[in-house]
Amino acid sequence: MWQARDGGEVPDQSKLGKVGARGHAYPTSAKLSSKWYEFDIGWLYIRVLEVLGLAQVKHVAPVPHLSAPKPTVDPVTLQAVIACRYDVLAKYARSLKRTYAEELGKLKQTSPEDAQRLRSVKPWLNRNEKMLREPERERLAEILPRSRALQTMIVMRRELATLWGRSSATREQLVAQLQDWCRRAETSGIRSLAEFSLRLRSYS
Repeated sequence: MWQARDGGEVPDQSKLGKVGARGHAYPTSAKLSSKWYEFDIGWLYIRVLEVLGLAQVKHVAPVPHLSAPKPTVDPVTLQAVIACRYDVLAKYARSLKRTYAEELGKLKQTSPEDAQRLRSVKPWLNRNEKMLREPERERLAEILPRSRALQTMIVMRRELATLWGRSSATREQLVAQLQDWCRRAETSGIRSLAEFSLRLRSYS
């Protein structure tokens, strides 16, 4: 979101359409790109207008700050995870992709038919479950039990998202919830999930 100097707010660029296949990860950010190699002409125009005194940037995506993994989760970690939740989900999607590749390789050796079935649901694994159609959700529910690792990661992603969902939980309860999540992730036996949890404990 950005604001013209005359006081009028200009809608998020995300409301004007998607950029590439990924869309806009940070809905309130005036800047669409999130990686150094992505070219964002809209952001260039906004910066020029800001230099000329014709616009003011109100929101951009938060930049994650990482330190050494903490032994236990604290309120600072919780606050950073919630503030950088889009970055958290993007990194989780990368971990899920790695697990998918590993599980697919195993199934190719032990059950080629199940491997083929797993391929059929790949496009839905990193999508918001609420955005899936009922047949797609049913298909996922049918296929995922063939891979304990993938099923665990899908369930734990859902649990992680409750941290920044509307909740009556206190800060202390949310810290305890995140600490328990990390403990279960790191003892799950799923390498990419354990590594993701270590990174999660590094947010500060």
